[in-house]
Amino acid sequence: MKAQKVCGCCRVSKSKIRREPTDAGLTATPEEIESVRQQLLVIEQTLGRLFGAKVYSRAPEALEARASAANLIDEHFDGIVEQWGQAILSILGAPPLDENQQHQRAHRETLSNSLIRFTEHLRDPDHLATYIYLRKHCQEGMLARAKPSQFNTIHIALKQIILAHVAASMPWAQQERVRNAVVAAVDERRLMVSQFYIESREHLLRASEEKYRNSINHAPDPMYEIEPGTWNVLGMNAAAIHMFRNEKEHDSIGKSLIEFVPPDLREITIKSLENVLHHGSDQTLDLPIGPYFVDVNSALISYGDKKFIQMILHDVTQRHEMLESLLRTERLAAAGTFAAGVAHEVNNPLASISSLVQSLLSAETDLQRRTTLHTILSQITRISGTLKDLVNFARPSAAQHKVIDLNQMVTDTLRIITYDKRFNGISVESELAPDLAPAFADDNEIQQVLLNLLYNAADATHSQGGAIRVITSNRTTASTGEHRRVMIRVVDNGIGIPHEHLERIFDPFFTTKPAGAGAGLGLSLSQRLILSNKGTIRVDSEVGKGTKITILLPAHGDAVQAQSAAAGQ
Repeated sequence: MKAQKVCGCCRVSKSKIRREPTDAGLTATPEEIESVRQQLLVIEQTLGRLFGAKVYSRAPEALEARASAANLIDEHFDGIVEQWGQAILSILGAPPLDENQQHQRAHRETLSNSLIRFTEHLRDPDHLATYIYLRKHCQEGMLARAKPSQFNTIHIALKQIILAHVAASMPWAQQERVRNAVVAAVDERRLMVSQFYIESREHLLRASEEKYRNSINHAPDPMYEIEPGTWNVLGMNAAAIHMFRNEKEHDSIGKSLIEFVPPDLREITIKSLENVLHHGSDQTLDLPIGPYFVDVNSALISYGDKKFIQMILHDVTQRHEMLESLLRTERLAAAGTFAAGVAHEVNNPLASISSLVQSLLSAETDLQRRTTLHTILSQITRISGTLKDLVNFARPSAAQHKVIDLNQMVTDTLRIITYDKRFNGISVESELAPDLAPAFADDNEIQQVLLNLLYNAADATHSQGGAIRVITSNRTTASTGEHRRVMIRVVDNGIGIPHEHLERIFDPFFTTKPAGAGAGLGLSLSQRLILSNKGTIRVDSEVGKGTKITILLPAHGDAVQAQSAAAGQ
């Protein structure tokens, strides 16, 4: 049985070999070392005032007391580690470990390394390795998962164990200074760890706050923080600044959200915010804000004893456009079904009229009347074609392409509209290129487009002094002059089209005419017909100055070559 000393140790070391920690060394940056040194300096000054300069300072007498305490710990090192380990297990309520177990060896090694660094700092106050380790453990190691009270209790146990060794092993005259040095050193250690805990928690708090702020600021949806009752903007993210083109965030902070809402939406906005206060949340769907449609989701958020309203705007413009497109498709399908019935009812009388005109034509000898009857007959054919286009609007059929003389078509079309009263008082002129290349397209479809454009020009140019010009010319799309195209342009000096409507003029059923003056199919049908003939159509307009519509169609030779190449592939 081992002999036990008065201090409680079973083993006393007489070795003069300096102990070294067995764990891996930590490398601290100069900034980290300086931070630890500054924290330690404040605590040293505080403890120095409490214990006195003779006990706790950098004075020789105080350093001698610290060295005596370090020597005593070295002499009783194994006994202190063993007693400290048992005290820790008792404090934590853990069962004693078997000395042969690996956990016991690891536990003892950890305590030994901690005590070695503590002793090194006792001998040299500028030796900061013990605090570098403790600071690191408070940030991401064992102490980061422990409670500060556990650390304090464990070190109170260490202090009592060392003091018991001081009382049992040192002369009475020397005990007081060494005992005070030990108490001050352990208290210093506890205060330093408390600082590290606070520093670590502040770091985690700042990181958490930064994570929260970045997740809000970089969210794709505009988000607002609003003060309840006053509706003042407390904060907003980058998407909110971008969506409403605010130059700087601070230009909006502190101002009422109602100031930034369009006048026609202010009442619904205030009502929504009041609903949030009464019910905790509110939702508004498909709210139009400028060019956007948004879903507005608002909730009352509490933090501490304060509250704010969080408003999130989710852009659903694309969804809204898809729904509108679906509705247009349904309307087109309904129009096709309706047109099929209309075509059936209209085609029968048209056939009768056509037969009568042909009978009159065969017996007519007057040249002018024969020309008029031929015009009527051609227009009956065109009406039949238009009905067919209307029926097939939602399911287009292939155009019948052939060589056509656009100048002659323009001349014939202008002669047709002379019988239409809507052109009364309007000057209609043509500027036809004498060397115009023949086009390759469906003549009936192109004439239908030209008539639609002329009718629209007449409706827009109803005042005195109105003028419409139809221009034809040759165009090329390359500097070499290849890929020739022919152009038809209809120009009027009418009221013009507002800029916000230009993007929608080709939408089916979109019209700016009064109710009953048009179904909104003319330009939509014209665009489809031009595209089916491999052409392009463009509208340029300015309110109060008029409209210019330009159509480009493939010339005969290039169109045939393109078709042959496509067939060869």
